[in-house]
Amino acid sequence: MAVAAGAIAALTLACWAQAEARTEFCPATVSYAPATPADAAGRSASLIFTLDSESPRTIVSATMVADTDAGWYSWDVANLPLTGTIPLVRSESVAVDFPHAVFVRHAWILHARTAGDAFGWQTLGDVPCGIPAFGGVALRPQKALPDDGLRHVAATSIAPLFSTECPHPFTQAKVTYAVQPRFPRFAQRLIGVSYTSEIEVAVGQRDAVLDAWVYKSSGVAALDASALSAARTSSFASAVSYCQKAEGYYLFRSEFLAQ
Repeated sequence: MAVAAGAIAALTLACWAQAEARTEFCPATVSYAPATPADAAGRSASLIFTLDSESPRTIVSATMVADTDAGWYSWDVANLPLTGTIPLVRSESVAVDFPHAVFVRHAWILHARTAGDAFGWQTLGDVPCGIPAFGGVALRPQKALPDDGLRHVAATSIAPLFSTECPHPFTQAKVTYAVQPRFPRFAQRLIGVSYTSEIEVAVGQRDAVLDAWVYKSSGVAALDASALSAARTSSFASAVSYCQKAEGYYLFRSEFLAQ
């Protein structure tokens, strides 16, 4: 018996190792934390951030934006190499300075230009990025980090880009119809054991499955293939960020119970 349950521009890199397949919605994503000193609410006059990706590359140029408790800001970065191996491909830390202490609710890349990446972003030139799926009005405050010796850039105040004036301004991607995975015939000999296959699904801005790959294997290739097929043919609803459909990921779990 098999049970399925819930737990562009997008470019896809298909690898022979299923667990390494990925879809990127933007040439890089942003990780960040306030700089010291920061108050208990996470407000600081500087933000320390890194850019992350699924393969090594150089961010030739990028414009970033932040929604804060004191308004919206943007800033630019250039010539920022992202190095390492999956899943730790990351840039050096950079500090962005605000006119006064703020709490950053969300920050992301508006558009970016890259060089030398395996996903082929560089062939598209300056790529606009959609709003990421955040899932909430604000992220929790992160532990403040020192900014000693870091490169600094200045943030500029801008008019708000998006609104939260709707009943549900932030939601994660969700499954609307889960296809039941088939239990392979040969697997009948897997008696008295349960297997779980986790499939990560990239859901686009129009409720469409853009890609899916094995996130955590059950240990049995045929079961993973069945779960992957079920995930690809299931139906999903896009995430919502700032009252707009957003690109996001959904973890599709299939549990196989041998009898």
